[in-house]
Amino acid sequence: MITKTNFKDLLKTLGFMEESNIFQKSIGEADLKVDFEKKEIIYPTDRDLLVHREDTCNLSKDENFVVFECVHRLLEKGYKPQHLELERPYRIGHSASGGRADILIRDQEDNPLLIIECKTAGDEFEKAWDETRNNGGQLFSYVHQDTQTQYLCLYASSFFENELDYEYKLIPHLDNPQILAEDTTLSSFGEADNAEHRFSVWRDTYKLEFTEVGIFEPNIQAYQIGKDNYTLAEDTKPISANDKDRKYHDFRTILRKHNIARRENAFEVLVNLFLCKLVDEEENRDELKFYWNGPASDNYFDFVDRLQNLYQRGMRKFLNEEISYISSDQIDAAFWPVKNDRNATKKQIQEYFRELKFFSNSAFSFLDTHNKDLFERNTAVLSEVVQMWQGLRLKTDDQNQFLGDMFEFFLDNGIKQSEGQFFTPLPICKFIVASLPLAQKIQENPEPLKVIDYACGSGHFLNEYAHQIKPLVAEQKRELNDYYSHITGIEKEDRLAKVAKVAAYMHGQEQIKILDADALASLPEIQRESYDVLVANPPFAVEGFLQTLSDADKTEYQLIKATGEDSNTNNIECFFLERIHHLMAPGGMIGVIVPSSILSNTETVHNRTRELLLQYFDLVSIAELGSGTFGKTGTNTVVLFLRRKGQKPEISEHYLNRVNDFFAGDDESEEYHQDHHLLEAYCNHIDVSYEEYIKLFDQTSLDPLSNLLEYDIFKDYQQAFDKSTEIKNLKKSSVFKKKRQWNDPQNWISVSLLIYTR
Repeated sequence: MITKTNFKDLLKTLGFMEESNIFQKSIGEADLKVDFEKKEIIYPTDRDLLVHREDTCNLSKDENFVVFECVHRLLEKGYKPQHLELERPYRIGHSASGGRADILIRDQEDNPLLIIECKTAGDEFEKAWDETRNNGGQLFSYVHQDTQTQYLCLYASSFFENELDYEYKLIPHLDNPQILAEDTTLSSFGEADNAEHRFSVWRDTYKLEFTEVGIFEPNIQAYQIGKDNYTLAEDTKPISANDKDRKYHDFRTILRKHNIARRENAFEVLVNLFLCKLVDEEENRDELKFYWNGPASDNYFDFVDRLQNLYQRGMRKFLNEEISYISSDQIDAAFWPVKNDRNATKKQIQEYFRELKFFSNSAFSFLDTHNKDLFERNTAVLSEVVQMWQGLRLKTDDQNQFLGDMFEFFLDNGIKQSEGQFFTPLPICKFIVASLPLAQKIQENPEPLKVIDYACGSGHFLNEYAHQIKPLVAEQKRELNDYYSHITGIEKEDRLAKVAKVAAYMHGQEQIKILDADALASLPEIQRESYDVLVANPPFAVEGFLQTLSDADKTEYQLIKATGEDSNTNNIECFFLERIHHLMAPGGMIGVIVPSSILSNTETVHNRTRELLLQYFDLVSIAELGSGTFGKTGTNTVVLFLRRKGQKPEISEHYLNRVNDFFAGDDESEEYHQDHHLLEAYCNHIDVSYEEYIKLFDQTSLDPLSNLLEYDIFKDYQQAFDKSTEIKNLKKSSVFKKKRQWNDPQNWISVSLLIYTR
């Protein structure tokens, strides 16, 4: 807000000169002064600026500072002081006392042009705007006594950290003959006989039409209020802290007012609108299409047609998806052979096309829209939501933290998490990304790191990674956008893929690539063994996921053999872990969230998964997360921090060959392998004598187990062997008792135990 405490700082910011505690500024022939000694604001009354009541000229009310700042803005815009009146008295209702309009502006013929009501920024402004939309408030009481007034305005300004900001709502008070001619039952401003009737005209005929531009923008001339062409540079501003705190409340208010209960669907429509606005800001900077201009100069069909066009271009541009769209002009153009023929059939067919185009559910359906009435009800909601955003700028040169934070808040409250898919809480994302040695990796690699989240959901990991590398890349004096362009997210659900792409823009990271695809399938955009970093929270417990993979894709997974004939297995998390092996380059770093059952489950597919992890990765660390990390699921999870082994050929192949040679008694390999230290380390780990252990594989030893059976681990082998069903049945069998090739049947058992132990 502007208060007595910061008013002097504001005046300095506006260019006022201080002398003896008096601040003064000349604008043309008008002088504005503030005397802090006398505690008064001095307007240029000698230039015929009319002040009807002097209490607007003291320093006792914060609202007086807003009025003063607004007058300063008007004079700088080019309005003449003789055309301004402050505190003009009006009667309200049947009372003789009435109220006073803060600022009345007259045109150059001295007719009333604009009434401005000033409020302090924040709650007072919002309360006044709610009252205006509910019953007309002060403005419609005033304008009924100056019916020639063409515009009404609610205005607020604030001064925070030496930054002046302002906002306003501009209401046209003009009749549109075209609208009134199309529906003769509608009332007009011209026939309104009281303030309540005048407000009902605004509400019912003009659908509470307002804009947030048209007075102070650079391309608006003084006295030429309103506009029909909007540009990015002049008519939008970046998201601020105030917007972040207010927009979700506004959105919820619109939904409640129109009785829209499907919150998740409403959020999806909002994401689609963000997509439209992003492409509009990129492609239509000098003539924006993402605008509702009000019923006086726009109509619902053209409005929705513009949005449909933007959505088609956005889906193609950002997600490489083709959306069917036929413009109204294309429909009309299809009838060119009969363009000049007054053909009733042609008119009827055009009407059918229009109904198919507009009277069916679309990407912008808050409500079902299967007839004209529902279409108009839905578009009324749509126009209000568009007006929330049309004056703000989503794309900025620098990352806008307010925009990213606001989008996260909308996301957290707008998407229901289900089907094995739960968004990772932001603190966990921050922890995992911060745990990776990114600074070292960036410093060691002159080329940008290739990064992937193969189950990116709404893009939390990608946004967090991009945020954390920003200072690291700057330290190396490299181009940040090059690093962003090497970040890839894959998401199978199309709505979340859209959310992730929009989120990248909201965080100022639009170079991030999002693929709407199944990450378990082979994708032409994904190169094997090429990624340096993987961070992810893949889905778990998804029934029948293998049925969506082609036979060719299934052959890529060693785990297929472990599932046997069970094509309905729900162990999707295991396949996502094997997929890491396909993706990562040697030395690649991984932080992945999985159910803790991965570490302990004894099913064949889990055993094989752990084998694959040990084969291809170094296990750097395991972090256990609490059961409440992912809300109501109660699933215990862990974070696996892995590093892709760097040796080629795979070190696991070397070990397998070495073990086979060892068990086969290949003495020649002993000379060049020189790896006895590994076997000695293993013997030390299980607390067994190395000399005794190698007797197991000495073909000349008569009784290699004689001493080994004294060790605990081999006692366990003995017990397991004796308890096995196969040995129990063998000892009972007559074949065993009649065995002739052994001098002693028990010796045969000993040989079997030796083979079992090996």
